[in-house]
Amino acid sequence: MTYTYIKFDSVTLAEKARSLLTTHKIKSRIRRNPNPNHKEGCNYALVIDTDVWKSYDLINAAKIKNLGVESYRERI
Repeated sequence: MTYTYIKFDSVTLAEKARSLLTTHKIKSRIRRNPNPNHKEGCNYALVIDTDVWKSYDLINAAKIKNLGVESYRERI
């Protein structure tokens, strides 16, 4: 399965973004980044159940700091 998610430095920023999306009736969940870049350290992923790009635009418009959109494919 492939996940597309928005990355955040901290769980606090991810929670702010999730709260914003909830007010727009967009379902999401926070988890540790499944594919972290070790130069950035451990960060958090906000996995969105619907249109990730619409969510990304809303988060940027609210000026919530993020590390961008990334995809990850689980290995079997």
